[in-house]
Amino acid sequence: MGLFRRSQPSSERVSHPVSAFWSWWEARGHRVDPHRISPLTDELAELVASIHPELVWEFGKGVDSEHRLTVSAGGVAAVRPAAERWLRAAPAPTETWEFRSSKEADPAGAGQTLEIAGARINLAETTFRVESSPEELRVHIGVFHPRFPDLSDQVRGQVSYLLLDWLLGEDDVERWLGHIEPLVVPPGLGGTAQDVVSAVDQIRSQRDINEWTLARFADEKGRPGMALFRRGLRWLDHPTLDRHQLVTARYRAQPDGLPADDAAFEELQAMEEELESVAGTRGVLVGHESHCGSRRFHVYTDGEDQNVDADLRRWAQQRRVSLQATADPAWSHVRHMTG
Repeated sequence: MGLFRRSQPSSERVSHPVSAFWSWWEARGHRVDPHRISPLTDELAELVASIHPELVWEFGKGVDSEHRLTVSAGGVAAVRPAAERWLRAAPAPTETWEFRSSKEADPAGAGQTLEIAGARINLAETTFRVESSPEELRVHIGVFHPRFPDLSDQVRGQVSYLLLDWLLGEDDVERWLGHIEPLVVPPGLGGTAQDVVSAVDQIRSQRDINEWTLARFADEKGRPGMALFRRGLRWLDHPTLDRHQLVTARYRAQPDGLPADDAAFEELQAMEEELESVAGTRGVLVGHESHCGSRRFHVYTDGEDQNVDADLRRWAQQRRVSLQATADPAWSHVRHMTG
């Protein structure tokens, strides 16, 4: 007779940290007072840390509810999937509580006086260098405050990011801003906070996440390549799709390494359609590159979805193509295409 391990009573089973948090919230946590430190806030902090040690949380005024609990990644892409999974498991908002997975814009914060590193900084005195790049769908920002020359690089950076988070919200800072540079010399034509918001709104209006862009490139040896990608797509549009699935397929090529003829293109198109069908709603094809007789398809899936991993491996084996899967929550493997 085979031996069986005695199952644990349900009270002893280790639950998923997200499930444990919301079970606690339903039983006790919803009674927490957001205006004071208490044993409940200590429990909340411990439970959030058990989901991911780098998650940060805060209470705030709600929009549709009296209070808001925000559990966010603090701008760290690798942590954002954990915050998003926490939010997706949240109960429906009540009159008392609503929930968010990132800090939302609070334009009033941009006019307050901030005390940091022994300095008092009236944020209303801040001016900006604003450079829009429609090709990248990004806005590059320089941030200047009269107190910056007296502060360290670290503090200047902290103030700049705090201010931009208040102006735009944590997600839109990541989604729309490119280079962010604290300045110690005022910009020639200093813009206002409203100029920053307006520039981002303008770039946002130009985005179509379903628009495909064709680009040609050459490697260091001058060999040509061709890329087709969704220029407007950002990792924040799919924050739980944190696993990069790289499919590499060989094709019949011309001497320059690009597909040989219409038949080669049609075969690659059929492969692309199959790949998208296998991934389905569980993943997204961001783009592909053709170069030196190989096409590289870039697909992102949920790193916690073992079923889609298995389905893609099975399809790759049947198709006799290479498949490499790596964690990539910030979509760094496709930044050269999407920006």
